[in-house]
Amino acid sequence: MKNLLFYLAMIVLMLSCSKKEDINLLPGVQGWHKNNTIDISGTSRNYHIYLPQNTSNAPMVILFHGNRSSNDELLGFSNAKAPYKIWEEIAAQENIILIAPNGTYGSSGHRGWNDCRSDSEGNPDAYDVLFIDQLIDFIVSEHDANATSVFAVGTSNGGHMAMRLAQEMPEKLSAFAAIVASNPVNSQCTSSALPISALFMNGTEDPINPYEGGEMSSNRGEVFSAQETIAYWVNRNQTDSNPTVTDLANTDTSDNSSVKKHLYTNGANNTEVVLYEVIGGGHTEPSISERYGNLFKAVVKEQNGDIEMANEVWNFFKTK
Repeated sequence: MKNLLFYLAMIVLMLSCSKKEDINLLPGVQGWHKNNTIDISGTSRNYHIYLPQNTSNAPMVILFHGNRSSNDELLGFSNAKAPYKIWEEIAAQENIILIAPNGTYGSSGHRGWNDCRSDSEGNPDAYDVLFIDQLIDFIVSEHDANATSVFAVGTSNGGHMAMRLAQEMPEKLSAFAAIVASNPVNSQCTSSALPISALFMNGTEDPINPYEGGEMSSNRGEVFSAQETIAYWVNRNQTDSNPTVTDLANTDTSDNSSVKKHLYTNGANNTEVVLYEVIGGGHTEPSISERYGNLFKAVVKEQNGDIEMANEVWNFFKTK
């Protein structure tokens, strides 16, 4: 029944949208350049890129969609509610290059990412780490971007993909953020010891990625709890073990949720770890302006409206 509700919610979400015409901008023009391709070991991979006014030495933020989604849906190009839309505003203000790669289809028939979960049913087997590694190098070369200021953020399966990059190519990243995702119990990845700043934003009532750990829904693998996940990254980064805890303003009293921020500082190489504990929150990104409908929330549960996910993540990234 839970899987059926999820599929129905996704169908309603897609049918409620009238797809915008894809308009590719000319090279060098500020804005989104859609449906670019790059060859990865003989396979053509797709990505969207946002170019700011001046790409020279600009930081790069890679945005990863979740399973059963796409880069179009992530960015709201189909007019859907999409908290990742806010990244375009941030990129224009902060002169950031945004990269929104597209995943591939797994055995389940859904588009997603080959993350570290060895027990996640239906994940694709694509060479996604190689894809992102070569895509970063290409963007640096093509647009004179800043190779020492590269960040990754993703939701759910996309958050797990950001974690995989932090394990298998941390030397290419300055920090990462995983939204409604936790460390996998059964990992197929090589684990790095290199310090890297990490942000997690997880809901305590998440019906898909359980906050207290355990089996994810729909045979998506087993995960550690949010606290166990944070303990791993605190230990890896050698930050202070006692966080600064802040209760963020509960500005939206209608969302049945609030946010507690746990910040761990003074890590190796000036790294930090932060957990946004979304009390009462479900399997979705907090957003003030991009609010999901009730049918979708019937599956993913409450969406917090006190904070803007993209703003919180960028404020963390830009100091790294």
